[in-house]
Amino acid sequence: MGQRHRPDHTGRPDPEGEPGMAHLGSTILWHETLGPRRPRPPLTGTRTADVVIVGGGYTGLWSALHLKESAPDLDVVVLEAHDVSYGASGRNGGFAMTLLDFDLHRFAGNWGDEAAAHAHRAVARSVREIVDTVEAAGIDADLEHTGLLRVATNDAQLARVERERATAERLGLTGFDLLDQAGTRALLDSPSYLGGLTEADCAIVNPAKLAVGLAELAVARGVAVHEGSPVLDLSETPGGVVATTPHGQVRAETAILATNAWAHRHPAARGWSAPLYTYIVVTEPLSEAQWEAIGWQGRHGVEDARNYVHYFRPTRDGRILWGGTDAVYRYGGPISPRRDRHEAIRRRLEAELVTSFPQLGRVRFTHHWGGPISITGRFVPRIGSFDGGRVHYAFGYSGHGVAPAHTAGRILRDKVLGRDTEDTAVCFVDHPQTSFPPDPLTWIGAELTRRLLQRQDRKMDRGQDSGDVDPLLLRVLDRLP
Repeated sequence: MGQRHRPDHTGRPDPEGEPGMAHLGSTILWHETLGPRRPRPPLTGTRTADVVIVGGGYTGLWSALHLKESAPDLDVVVLEAHDVSYGASGRNGGFAMTLLDFDLHRFAGNWGDEAAAHAHRAVARSVREIVDTVEAAGIDADLEHTGLLRVATNDAQLARVERERATAERLGLTGFDLLDQAGTRALLDSPSYLGGLTEADCAIVNPAKLAVGLAELAVARGVAVHEGSPVLDLSETPGGVVATTPHGQVRAETAILATNAWAHRHPAARGWSAPLYTYIVVTEPLSEAQWEAIGWQGRHGVEDARNYVHYFRPTRDGRILWGGTDAVYRYGGPISPRRDRHEAIRRRLEAELVTSFPQLGRVRFTHHWGGPISITGRFVPRIGSFDGGRVHYAFGYSGHGVAPAHTAGRILRDKVLGRDTEDTAVCFVDHPQTSFPPDPLTWIGAELTRRLLQRQDRKMDRGQDSGDVDPLLLRVLDRLP
């Protein structure tokens, strides 16, 4: 099997901002906080290793760290095409949370209560272990273990959060607390909130700082991390695997494919996932009066209960990050910096934030960016091994990968070491999932799903939909193997 990357480094100028809302560039806020940084040197020449990991984001770095923790003598090499904070690991909203599938209720309905509870506990453990690792290693990642607040802005969403709490109780999960309208608005004051649900196992973090900190920790523990080293070909041989970059080659006994949104480019994984683009806006630092107007005393990470959720959180320097509202599949699945802005979605995101918190008054927005996430046919991660048994993989976190990537790292570690554990018994590990057909069929399906989900969101806002029934296409997908 082989894999070829042809990164597109072209860009486009920033359009003018909208009247009444001021804008600066499209740089990624998280990257600005890193300061000057010298990338790890690219791979040159030929070398051997026990394990070569393709991809230096969270999945690859956690896999390396877990391997070195369990088998310190292993020679582990990580090859990253750009830098470790380039992909989703450096541009996401910074939520380390437990979410799998659309919500816990749907996940349990698809996989069964016992399997759902087991998987949830595995990811909840990851949230706590991420916090512990960051604190123990002294990683400067602006991490705050504040929990998640899921808010409801209409009756259908309120029914969803109540159902989520009931599902958690049925599964024997703890840390979920239902809030009435007053309790919700005491935590974060929006006139649109009808109620909410808190979950203890969630942390907010600066994702780029976390990625860089994990890379530094991996190097300190003996992992070789090479940035600027795109893998042009990953092949199994009779004696192992060979990863080829523009200027070097690694020969190893086994490999891990940890490229997430780029995994669909690997021939052996073609059709197993699809990249969707999602987008974020960020305000300027708010004034003390503006913060007092909305509260946010607990500094929770927040999501609403729409199909196309809004997710938002405070930053360490006093801004609001606001993302979601849409996810776009491009015909053919191209990934390019030219897709990192979407002006129509930017305008919607900015307007939605202002509508949610009218007491803020005029808000200036300073950053807008996007990036690809990876979805699978069952909307849960795809983790397993290719037929030859020497290349293991994990991808498809559906936009919630900060904590599940840590879980995947434990699973991939156990696969490399040949161990059967509670982690390798998670329900979606080695489980076949629906594959996406070639375009135009995937594009048609993605657009149909998008429009059905958005239509249901609008109907819920108007009180015309209970939110209980999934759109037709999702019900069909649930019945596929």
